[in-house]
Amino acid sequence: MNPRSSQCPDAGREPPGVVRSSSPLSSPLWCVLPLLLWVGCSGSGNRPAPTPTPGEDSQDAGCVEPPPQQTPDAGERSDVLTPSRLLRRASLALRGTPPTDAEYAEQESAGDDTAQRAFVDTFVDETLQQPVFYRTMFEQARDWFNIPLIPRTADEPEYGVQQQRSIQRCPDGTAKAGAWKYFRGDNNACSGQKPDGTTPADEVSIEPWWAPGTTVTLVGYAANLSATGTGSVNGNPVTITCATSGPEGTCGCGPHAVRCHADFQTYAGFEDFVPYNGEGQRRLASEEPARLFAHLAWHDRPMTDLILGAYSVAPTRLQAAYVMQGIEGGATSLLDDDSWWRPSRFSSAPVDPEHTAGDPAAWREYSVPARNPFLLAERDYRFDPRTTTGAAKGIPAAGMLTSLGFLNAYPRERVRGARALETLACEVLAPPSGQTFNEYKRDPGTEGPCQHCHRRLDPAAIHFKRYAKQGSATEGWGAKYLMPGVGTVWHWPARWRTGEYPYGGDPFAHWNRWYAADTLLTPVTEAQAQTNPEALFIDFLPPEHTLLGQVSDGTVGPLGFAKLILAAGAFDKCVVRHLHAQVLGRDIDPAKEAGYLDEQTARFIAGGRKVRPFVKALTQSDLFRRGR
Repeated sequence: MNPRSSQCPDAGREPPGVVRSSSPLSSPLWCVLPLLLWVGCSGSGNRPAPTPTPGEDSQDAGCVEPPPQQTPDAGERSDVLTPSRLLRRASLALRGTPPTDAEYAEQESAGDDTAQRAFVDTFVDETLQQPVFYRTMFEQARDWFNIPLIPRTADEPEYGVQQQRSIQRCPDGTAKAGAWKYFRGDNNACSGQKPDGTTPADEVSIEPWWAPGTTVTLVGYAANLSATGTGSVNGNPVTITCATSGPEGTCGCGPHAVRCHADFQTYAGFEDFVPYNGEGQRRLASEEPARLFAHLAWHDRPMTDLILGAYSVAPTRLQAAYVMQGIEGGATSLLDDDSWWRPSRFSSAPVDPEHTAGDPAAWREYSVPARNPFLLAERDYRFDPRTTTGAAKGIPAAGMLTSLGFLNAYPRERVRGARALETLACEVLAPPSGQTFNEYKRDPGTEGPCQHCHRRLDPAAIHFKRYAKQGSATEGWGAKYLMPGVGTVWHWPARWRTGEYPYGGDPFAHWNRWYAADTLLTPVTEAQAQTNPEALFIDFLPPEHTLLGQVSDGTVGPLGFAKLILAAGAFDKCVVRHLHAQVLGRDIDPAKEAGYLDEQTARFIAGGRKVRPFVKALTQSDLFRRGR
């Protein structure tokens, strides 16, 4: 404490004639002034406290002990925590809980002050190598990203991302007890009969993807291995090709029942839908970005892989959703690929520290393009629909930005762009005040008061256009996730631009309303849109526009966005601010502490953008060791 504070009545007694008040403003001036100066030198006030002239008996003498000029903690208080308080701070920062009594006792028995401080350094090194550090990083990222659960597509539990038809076992007492059948639409299968009452129903024994090494029996339509089947359009029967239509109508589950989801619950769908099921696919999808962050921290990978990488992490049940999206796009070769569900094929993949290698439930590393080839491995893929006709190959995989949890949680491109800017570039999109804007007519990016945000937002949102949901689900199957203009499947006759049936609903209605030519979100001419309607799906930033002051290299999709925020320096600074808040307990103010932020960011980059060494460096800083 400042020796002068002994003059204040705050020590527990008042000077004669002074009555204590609940308001600090009623305290004598000599008591309030040191408090104000302390706030200034702590970095909590609006401006730093002035440096006293040497030899001057100023009021803040003894409050601030200026550190050496080269320290990155210039301007902060120089009070040093006691060893036990330092241990507590390290434990809270790295594992979210205070030290145990045994740890306090072990520290105290280490010896003198120097030895007890060395104990803290050893504690930090050991904790950084323990699974609890992975868990801390995961929970920090989950709070930071704050990605909601993917919305339901109709009534609960209609959740469609898995795009697999639910099957359930026939009950005891039936002719086919224990066999698996479609949950709906094949009521006589468990009796061994076809729906019209004739016998026998189809039956096949397979090794299923959800239980490798075992054999199960499919019965009824689920077991149909025919190349074609019968479906329904507007109530009329039509012939469908099973290889491209999925488990629709009378088509079966396919090899290893890849097109189906085994549901062990009473009512199909809830197992994957409910948020409290830690192994339900809906929750797994929402957690994937945070799990990827923790994976990178744990395995000492550069944090840029969070937004630039062509790989991610997921257990088998979540990888199934990526496989199904690829199959729905026409990549039917995935039906025979067992690399994502057979443990012997992924036994060497890096996993989280809470599971063993080869565990289907482990958050293991996987190549995203290997699961969905329309999320490309190419790092510089360019496609300009204004000058190139035909289909795009896809969009490059971009870590969490192309994760199903992120894309489906935010169903519109502008929401995706806004959340990506706020979360990964620490941008603040606040409404304007006291400004006059031109009249709004058709483009929120250049007209009306909304352009205050949209001038920054739309150059980000343009990268998130080639993904949209259509329709609703039934037990997890039925909804479609479109990647317009990509591959061989996601194309429509030009009349979709008119909104005529069957193109009157979403996402076509949204595209027709908001993908307007000659706007900031869709920088194509009306003539180009008339010639090629798919030009409206342009998903890279043309060179005449910038994002955070950066010009795009033409890379399409979310990867193009990721490159821009990285080139602007915004991503690195944002990561540093969040790690600093986790370890030091407070954010870095980019306006008031620009120099400090730059120095910490330079340290982070110099360390290979790896979390563990940067976190350790923060625990060794003077700022971490200061306090009361």
